[in-house]
Amino acid sequence: DIPGVQQAFVFGVEHDELMAEFARGTGVPVEVSKFETWNPAGREFDIATDQVRELHDTIGNVILEGYDWRRALNRKGPKAFAYALNGALQFLRSPSTPGNQPEEGEPTLAERFRFASLKLARFYAICANSVNLTEFRDDIAFFDAVRVGMAKWDADERAARGLPIPAEVELLLKQLTAGAIEAGGVKDIYEMAGMERPDLSHLNADFIAKMQQSPYPQLQIEALRRLVEQEMRRVTRHNVVQQEAFSARLIDVMRRYTNQNISAAQVIAELVAMAREVSEDAQRGKRFDPPLTDDELAFYDAVRKNESAVQQMAEGKLADIARDLVRALRRGVTTDWVSRDDVRARLRSTIKRLLAKHGYPPDAEPGATQLVLMQMETFAEEWGTDGRR
Repeated sequence: DIPGVQQAFVFGVEHDELMAEFARGTGVPVEVSKFETWNPAGREFDIATDQVRELHDTIGNVILEGYDWRRALNRKGPKAFAYALNGALQFLRSPSTPGNQPEEGEPTLAERFRFASLKLARFYAICANSVNLTEFRDDIAFFDAVRVGMAKWDADERAARGLPIPAEVELLLKQLTAGAIEAGGVKDIYEMAGMERPDLSHLNADFIAKMQQSPYPQLQIEALRRLVEQEMRRVTRHNVVQQEAFSARLIDVMRRYTNQNISAAQVIAELVAMAREVSEDAQRGKRFDPPLTDDELAFYDAVRKNESAVQQMAEGKLADIARDLVRALRRGVTTDWVSRDDVRARLRSTIKRLLAKHGYPPDAEPGATQLVLMQMETFAEEWGTDGRR
């Protein structure tokens, strides 16, 4: 009733019953549902449809301007959708794509797509049944498939690094993967990249050449990097020194590729070389006499990290130290040793005594002791329950 002010009917959709009840108390009609699953039942929402049109233009003609996705979708054959999807993922994720090397503080092209496609999905959920959007439906389905594809690659990258997957990403994949990605015949990121999941211990020249000649090198690189990361975490699960060494190398390789200092073909070759080294590292303990277990090998690497120790002590002597450390420290741990200062102090004394017994260089002892304790923490749960067996 205010002169000159237009009035509008306000309607709400809320997934929380208590919040919905509160809104109803203020006079706002509310239905309880999530936007993604809500049925608008024939209602028209002009603002939402306008936003859908605007976001369709932004994604299709601005963000994806450098990739002819329409032409890719119009290819004949059952794999047309998958080819178009792979091409979009390659375009959005490649560091060589204009827009993926922005000024500091500015979003990359991939980040702009993630934001815009999520916004589009939310607005489209409100007005999907509108007859005014019929001409955009196929395009929106494709954009949504790309959004899910990006989420799958992002989630798999985090999983390979041992990082948690955000709850909203897990929900997205559960809700949309089957409908969006599998509709195009793509179920797995390695299938997206057009590669079989390889055995990292059997990588040959044919495999490298096939990857380097792929029309989607960025996806090949990301898939191979994930395989290296997963194998690296498995092989070095309890080995702090090797974890740090392999992780630093992998970060350096990917940084040089992202900065375009090396080509896609070069980074594939370097990742394959790393994959071979990681696989071979799993067998390194067998070359000792007697062989070192994985636990003993981890402590061998810890006491061997100091350069003066390597120069002054034979490899066999360092291996003997590792064997003695494992035997003594497993007997000395308790279920709560990590949080008990008295137990840690006793273990520290045990480490120092063993190092001195074997003639470990005194100047290297403080660093080795600290590194051995760090190494022990990776066995905290495992040794805390069976250390006395």
